[in-house]
Formats: sequence, structure tokens, C-alpha cells
Amino acid sequence: MPSIEIDGQQVEFSEGQTILEAARSAGVYIPAICYLSGCSPTVACKMCMVEVEGKRVYACNTKPKANTKVATMTPALVAERQMIMQTYDVNHPLECGVCDKSGECELQDMTHRTLVDRQPFSVRDDLKPFAFWAQASYDPNLCIMCERCVTTCSDNIGDSNLKASKANLHAPDKFKESMPKDPFSVWSRKQKGMIAFVGDTPCYDCGECIAVCPVGAIVYKDFSYKANAWELKHIDSTCMHCAAGCLLDYQVRHFDTLGEEQKIFRVGNDFYHNPICGAGRFAFDLHASRGGSNNIEQAVQKFKEAKAVYVGGDITNEEAYLIEQMRRICGFQIHNDKLYAFQEFLNTFNPVWHDLADLKKSSCVLSLGSRLKNEAPLLRYAIANTLKVNKGTSLIYAHPLEDLSVEKISRSVVSVCHAVGAEEIILGAFLMALGVSSPSLQSLKDSALIEPEPEPVEVAEGAENAEGEAKAEPKKAAPKPPVYAMLESVKLDSPTFEKIKGLLEKAASVSLLIGPEIYTHPKARNIALMLQEASKLDKLKIFLIPPSANALGIVSLCTLEKDSKASPSVGVRTKGDFVIDSDCVDSDGVAQNPVDFILPSFSQMEASMVNLEGRVLALRPALAYEGLDFADIAQHFGFYGETLAEYTHELPTEKGFLGVAYDDLTNFYANDKSNHRGYKLNTSPKESTEESQAISPLESVREFNTYLQFAETQFNTHTLKSQNLQLKEGIYTSKAHLESLGLEEGTTISLKREGHTLTGKVYIDHSLKSSVFMASPSLDTEGVFASPFETLEWERA
Repeated sequence: MPSIEIDGQQVEFSEGQTILEAARSAGVYIPAICYLSGCSPTVACKMCMVEVEGKRVYACNTKPKANTKVATMTPALVAERQMIMQTYDVNHPLECGVCDKSGECELQDMTHRTLVDRQPFSVRDDLKPFAFWAQASYDPNLCIMCERCVTTCSDNIGDSNLKASKANLHAPDKFKESMPKDPFSVWSRKQKGMIAFVGDTPCYDCGECIAVCPVGAIVYKDFSYKANAWELKHIDSTCMHCAAGCLLDYQVRHFDTLGEEQKIFRVGNDFYHNPICGAGRFAFDLHASRGGSNNIEQAVQKFKEAKAVYVGGDITNEEAYLIEQMRRICGFQIHNDKLYAFQEFLNTFNPVWHDLADLKKSSCVLSLGSRLKNEAPLLRYAIANTLKVNKGTSLIYAHPLEDLSVEKISRSVVSVCHAVGAEEIILGAFLMALGVSSPSLQSLKDSALIEPEPEPVEVAEGAENAEGEAKAEPKKAAPKPPVYAMLESVKLDSPTFEKIKGLLEKAASVSLLIGPEIYTHPKARNIALMLQEASKLDKLKIFLIPPSANALGIVSLCTLEKDSKASPSVGVRTKGDFVIDSDCVDSDGVAQNPVDFILPSFSQMEASMVNLEGRVLALRPALAYEGLDFADIAQHFGFYGETLAEYTHELPTEKGFLGVAYDDLTNFYANDKSNHRGYKLNTSPKESTEESQAISPLESVREFNTYLQFAETQFNTHTLKSQNLQLKEGIYTSKAHLESLGLEEGTTISLKREGHTLTGKVYIDHSLKSSVFMASPSLDTEGVFASPFETLEWERA
């Protein structure tokens, strides 16, 4: 690898890295406040100034040149950095004793590091009003205008809701002639602006701006003045709300006089590497009763009598392993319809499990069968980052329901709002555009309606133009591309297909995201065979989005069967005749989820899960749990472990697990962006000799007015019961549709089909633009939905 010399130390760098990134990868310190790894540099703080062969540059936006020398600590650089910190400190409120950021404040750290011990600068202070959005409280008096919040909202989240707006503040113009250029420009920038919320729709439950703020300017409103940052104990764990399995940082402290009761005060994340959604950040307010349940004999007897055990999609690997062992002893069946469909799909097509880092290197991303905003927020963030940072990258987003939040990320988004049930045909269009060889595509190709080529205009021999020159021979008009009747029938018109084809042909690397709606599709098996054939294309990487948090771990460990509706049944972290789950105690000590036997919540467990990258990740306990858990139940069936963690190393190697003990599971990202979270499943893609069948045309285009899907940040019992989240269980629709129906937010309505009723409060989802309802699956207790897309009648409840 090429290298540069930084302050006498040889530092290797890879293509595309900046000097700052190369230095961080090698553990060489260059100060920076405004820079966020993997995002567009703003050069707002200028603290990363260095000299390359004597020339002043900024390390955050300068690519290194091999064999050059970089100096980071010349007297001029040291002096100007100190001057920048002095200007940041001008009029900064002296409230460190009560500031939420004190003890982890980068302004404090950098002020000390640059040895600021006097203040030669001053400017008249101005009144700066507070602002609020979502869960954030913004104090512009503490803001240093680094714009990290603006950067992450745009480049990581894809919303661009924040902006550095102009402010009429007193400027430090009297110092312009006496200060070096860089320190003055930083100070002047700080005095000319404030952060403003400029989104055309409200922001809900995100909080990434809170995480990245280096000072106390943007804070979690419910954390303010509740605890001091230096008192908080940090516990790394893994989020169990969706299959992304994001790295969480539980921040806990005692809240009683004796210091015996611990409480989670807030949740953070390693924002340089892993943004998290609002569910992971804010739905920490529920936990299981610390003492658990005493009726273990009853629970054991229920398992012995059970004909069916229903499992939730978020049971841990260790719980799944023990349930499978107990199945072999007791003979009950294990059920979960979505996981069964996922397992059947994987029996046909079991892919390589790629990292999100591979997705971010793509020239084009295809998405099919998933409403990413709701089902896989981290994937949406990764796509947003790819579109924003990698110029020329495009997204082709195919789904029966439009998503304005995806479309507004970039102009490079091509939205395909196709007919319900047309996923097999749309996948065929993608594969045909990619040049994949598959028997399934023949019927699609045969549906081409080719127009006859236009005849060239004949010119008489020796004809001359007005200037007496010989006329040029006429050229044949370029043949029009074929129009595929099968694509037209499912709302993918010829111009859009040709645009998709052009993007895919020029893309050097392509990522294809396959969502959970594909696994339950009537043609799921043929789609799996098509994907197997497509996986042989070198430039294509296929990502399967598991349908629930630990779906991949559960289907790897359990033998699932189609639901037989057998009774009696036990429900483990889901419904059943006898329910074993967390009782979800809220901050007032009230159990929100009545159960028959209490299990610890995920913030109280030592266990593991498998995420969508195929990584086995550790769950660490932030809160105490002294009750009985599933390991105690398993002891009554001959298993020895006193805790679930004692089974982590016993997860079967024939299923790809590596026999790593729980305590040996690491959970961090390194400075060079390498992923040191857990380990990857050791699985090999299955090769089937079966060929895909010809794609079938849709018999008819089915209209719908209701879609079965949770709101953003809603995934499971914990998120549904959480009082911290702004978005709730309900029926969502667009603002225009709500107004056209004469309804107001919070009105209770009913959706009906064939005598079955679903009732809930109606709310606005600003990402919807159709006259469609989106109903939380938890509301459908009577089976109103036979499929995710239905036409239902509605009325006021």
C-alpha cells in the first residue's frame, strides 16, 4: 500500500481515504470537531489543519499523495488551533456543572488539549431562543456551529431536516485584521448562524443529531438535569428491535438512595460507524419485573402438555436452541408463520451474508419487497449515506406503496410503484436488465411488443444541396426499445424500465435488497431459484432482510412447521394459550404486558442474536434480573446450564456457529472502520440443481386501500408499550387523505372485511402520498388481513 509520513511516522493509506481517515486508521491523532466518518466534510472547525510539504491543507477533505510529508504540530498550527478554541469559548455559558454534556464534552476536552488558559477575544452576546424538534432540545447559546447535526441528518439519515441558517448576531469584525484567516473564519461563521429545523414534515423519534453533538447544544429533552454524564456507566449491547442488530450503549446509574436500583437514563451509539433509529435510542423505558415469576412448575408442565410452541421473532439464540432440544424430547411443533416462510426460502436459496460496508460500495442499489423505512431503518440509512457520499450511485426502489421519505433522499432515486403481487415480474425485469441468464426470463422476453423499424428516406443518386454539395446518405433511425407487455401490465412502463436498464448496465457493482414480503409471496420458491441463478453474476450482491430481529438465528436453530392451530400451546415472547414473556414494567412500576410466566427483557439478559449480516452478536444486561428464566425451565428437561450464556458456545457448528463463549464475543468498531462485533456465521451457499420456472403474468391487477405494517420505530411488544416513543400503534394515512375524509388525528376508526373488524386511532404518516391506510399488525386480532394488501371498508368507531 502507498504511504505518507505524518510527524515522522509512516502511515499507509488506501484509495479514497483522506489524510484524516488514514491517520485515524493508523492511530495517529489529528484534532477535528466537525468531521463525521463516512460523511461529506464541512470544514467548519478547521481544527484538522495540517501542512503537506509546507502547504496548509485540511486533513478532512484532502487526499494523501504517496511519499509526502505531513506535519500536524508546527508552531503556527498549534497557535491557530488554540486561537480557534478561544473563539469557541467566547460567551459560551459557564454552566458545565449542570450541563448534560459535561464530562464527555469535546469543547471541554479540546480546550484543555490546546492549553487555553486566557481569553483575549470578546464580542457582544445576543439573545438566542431555544428550539425543539422530535425528542431534541436545542440551546443555540451552547452551539459552536460545527454542523455535525446537519451533516448526519443529511448524509446518514437522509432527511436533511436541519440547516445552518443565518442569524443577526454581533460579528467579530474588529478582529479581522489582527487574527489569522482560519481562526477568524471559524469565529465569524459561529457568529453568523444558528441551527434551524427546515424540514417540510415533522421529525419523529430519531435523535441522531443528539448523539453527534459535541457539546450540550442538542440534548435528549427527557434527560436534561436528570443525571451527570460522568456518573453514567456505559454498557455495550445489541438492539433487538429489528434484524439490523445495532450496537447500543446503555448509560445507567443508580436512582435510589442506597445505590441498589439501576436505571437506564439514556442510550447512545457509536455514531462514527453506526447510526441507530428512534426505537433503539428511546424505547428503553420498559423492563421485566426484577423478581420474575415463581410458578416454574406450571410453566414446565405447560411445555410437557403442549402440542405447539409459538415463538416470537426476537427470542435469543440460546432460547431457540433450548426450545429445539425440548421439541425433540416433548414432540411439540414449533410455529411462527413468517419464520417458517423464511426458513423455506432459505432451503432453496441460502446466500452469502454480506456486510453493510459492501452495500456502501455499490454503484446501484435495488430494493424489492420491503418498505425500508419501517422494516429496516439501518439499511435505509446506509443507502442514504451511499447516495449522498458516493456521487453517481442510484437507488431503484420497488414497492406497491410510494415512500416520500425514500424519494426525497436524492434525485438519483427511481421509484417503481408496481402492482400488488408483481414482485416476481419486477425481479425478472431487474435480472433481465442485469443480463442474468435464467430460464424464468423467457416468458418476459416473449411479451415484447416490437415496433417495425422505420424505413430510411431514399435520396436520388447524385442529388446536391443548395450549395452544390453532395447530400449525405440517410441514416437509419435508431430502433425503438421493445415494450414488454408483462411489465406494462404491472405498472412498470417502458421509459422507466429503459432508465433502470441503463443504470444497471453502467453500474460497476450492484446490491439487491430482498424484503420480508418476498418470503410469503405465492411465487416465493421460484423467486428464490431466480435469485440463486442471479447470484452467479460477479457484480451483484444479494442482501436478504430477515423478517424479525433474530429470524436468522431462529431458523438456523429450530425446526419450524406450518401452523397447525394445535392446542394447548405455549407462546414464548409471543401469543399462546400460556404466555412466557417480559411483563414490560414501565417507569411507574406498572406491568404493561400481562403474562403467565415472566422472562427478562433484552436489557436484562446475557445471550446472543444473529443480525442481517450473519453476525452472532452479544446482548449485555444493563439492568438486574433476579428471577427465573428459560435456562431454569430447561433444567427440568435435563439441561445443565444455570444461565442462557452457558449455552452460547454450544450453538451447533453444523449450523454455522463457531463455538465461541459468550464472554468472548466482542462488540466494537475500530478506528479503521473494521467491524469487531461478534463473528460471522460460517455458512456456505447452497447450490440447487433445480432451475427456475417461467415467470407467470398476473391474472389481474388487484387494487388496495389498506396496508398491514407497523409505523416507523414500531417493531414488537417493547416498542408498542414504550411511553418514550412519539409514534404509536395505530392506523396511519397521508395528511391529504385524512383531510379528504374529514378526520382529525387521534380519531378512532374501524376497518372491516367480511365481518371482521380492526379498530385504532388514526395518525398522519408524512411519507405516504396515496389514499391508503397503513395499519399496525398488532391491531389485527380478528384476522381482517388475509394478505398485507387489502381493500377494506372504514367507518368512525
